[in-house]
Amino acid sequence: MNVKRFHPLVEHAETGFKIPESLARRIDQLSRGLSREFSYKRLARQTDSLELDEGERTDVSVITTDAVDRDGEVVLPAGGDWSGYNRVVTFAHRYDQLPVGSNWWIRPKGNGLVAKTHYPDRPKDWGEGPWLPSAILHLLQQPVPTCTGKSIGFLPISARNATSEEIARRPEMKHARVIDRWVGVEYAVVPVPCNPEARMQAVAKALDAGLIDESFVELLQQNEIRRETRPQIDPREIAEQVNRVIRDTFMRLTGRV
Repeated sequence: MNVKRFHPLVEHAETGFKIPESLARRIDQLSRGLSREFSYKRLARQTDSLELDEGERTDVSVITTDAVDRDGEVVLPAGGDWSGYNRVVTFAHRYDQLPVGSNWWIRPKGNGLVAKTHYPDRPKDWGEGPWLPSAILHLLQQPVPTCTGKSIGFLPISARNATSEEIARRPEMKHARVIDRWVGVEYAVVPVPCNPEARMQAVAKALDAGLIDESFVELLQQNEIRRETRPQIDPREIAEQVNRVIRDTFMRLTGRV
């Protein structure tokens, strides 16, 4: 099957991905004048709740929360600006393939943001090739829904330390960097499985039914490798290591060791 592609795509230095030129220009425009620490980021979450409407071909799920992430950061949902979002939903942030859906709305709920994603029908003239939006729906319809993750792509605008009030409510925020203003650029469907075995059973069924092909399975595997091998280092450990190196170096220079 020939893969249909967006045009034009460019190699974006900031993100390291091939993305639409319009998106690359928007990221560069928004980041102009910001320090290097405010770089484009992606943040994946597995949703705790999922509302699936099979007839409408939509799901409503959490796309981000204010939980402390693996980088020791808290992204406040209320600080997000989605006014420039073009409503395209990709699979695993793959811009070199057709999107899997479109966003109908994004709303605050509790400590996060929920979004409604629509997965379009297969076009009548598509042919016999697998239709990825239907494959996503297939995975969501399993007894243990799989491929329930959403990942936002965003640009931090403002960051600070947690306030005393925030720490009193949530002690885990004590050493976190709080991103209180950010621009939502896009979000993607990602396979963040609650049950890897159930996911593989669902993928096997989808392969047998012709909903997906080996390239889709490869995307799932690539996403899992990136997620599992991403460093999970406590920022406090990093600070302790740096202080230890400085202390040991000073001791050697002063002849105390």
